[in-house]
Amino acid sequence: MLLPLRFSRFWLVGGLAIMGIVLLGTLTPLSTRPIVLLNLLDDKLAHLAAFTVLMLWFCGVFQLKYTPLVAVGLVLFGLLIEWLQSFIPYRSAEFADLLFDGGGVALGWILAVLGLRHWTMWMESILPGRAT
Repeated sequence: MLLPLRFSRFWLVGGLAIMGIVLLGTLTPLSTRPIVLLNLLDDKLAHLAAFTVLMLWFCGVFQLKYTPLVAVGLVLFGLLIEWLQSFIPYRSAEFADLLFDGGGVALGWILAVLGLRHWTMWMESILPGRAT
């Protein structure tokens, strides 16, 4: 399932940590963020960027044949975020956010197919160390 990488567990845990940061960021009050992020366009671009990064990250960790499952999992993660936000008084669930999440997944998939999925192999080629 995972690519045969020296630091595969590290890359997997790192991706899960990024997901945790994204989840935390989407559930915290907007007032705790810099003012520039309050702009509607910035919010949508943040969704697009976060899910592009997540898709690229996990495409560098999992074997290519699991890319569709990664994509579905990330879209479900976006749906979970919006569902959780619907219960928080200071946040709101928006269908547009889910669309930008999906757009980020699609963009990440395209970039992965174009070759960026090899980022973990490139990193491991320059990192010293033994297998985990």
